[in-house]
Amino acid sequence: MLIDQHFEERGRLRRLLLAVAQHPHEIGLGIDENTAIIVRDQEFEVLGQGSVTGVDAGGMTYTNLASLKNDDILTLCGVKIHILSEGYHFDLRNRVPLIEENMPED
Repeated sequence: MLIDQHFEERGRLRRLLLAVAQHPHEIGLGIDENTAIIVRDQEFEVLGQGSVTGVDAGGMTYTNLASLKNDDILTLCGVKIHILSEGYHFDLRNRVPLIEENMPED
């Protein structure tokens, strides 16, 4: 898992996209100020006033990462982005948000 903080407030989406492009087997999480996640087993829940942005490059179909020069701009295709607010859960094992209709029963 790759984690970035003060995410929305500091405009760090490009930075997190670059990190997951370099490590597509990892999930990237951008956590806003006054926001947290609680991780239990292979699932997390969002708490707080902001949101958590999940970036999944596991299904990436193209990137120009290998050919980037100093001032080039990163190109990515096939990357999933999930934005979750307080109370929402995310399944880290299956890389999917757990919305009410697909939440596991206790």
